[in-house]
Amino acid sequence: MKIRVLLIIIFNLVFGSVCLGPVYALEHVQKDGIFSMNAPEGWRWFETARETVITYPDGKTVAIDIQWLPSRKLAQAQIKDTIKQGNDKMIKEGIQAHNGTLIDDKEIRLNGVYATQLDFTTSPPNPIHVTYISLFNKGYAITVTYGSEDEKIHSVMDDVVATIKF
Repeated sequence: MKIRVLLIIIFNLVFGSVCLGPVYALEHVQKDGIFSMNAPEGWRWFETARETVITYPDGKTVAIDIQWLPSRKLAQAQIKDTIKQGNDKMIKEGIQAHNGTLIDDKEIRLNGVYATQLDFTTSPPNPIHVTYISLFNKGYAITVTYGSEDEKIHSVMDDVVATIKF
């Protein structure tokens, strides 16, 4: 009997966590083909000339903001230097100047593309965990920004951003 209960618990932990993950809608494709990604069912996708905003189902609360600007072709070393300069400015003027706290500054790969990721919290009384990703791809400088007070929602947004394809 104990073995059966243990097997049921293990089954639920393994398969329950997979089944309880976010439900994704069809893949959304940026109108110029710069990127595509999946978003949870009910979340809304809006585009302007240089920005894609993904909102919660209420259509007002921004969940993920993706911006892009045309860029000249850069060598890998130039990309790293340019991103570092932008991140240094973000840390100084966007985080420290507003009493935020830098949690992490790291290099990552987003769908195989070199990028950097800053994680920080905004100042109290309602600190928000924000992620800011910078990269260059297909002739564009791209930033991806998202955040939430709720770590579970932030984790869902991490999963959504991980679906980006270039």
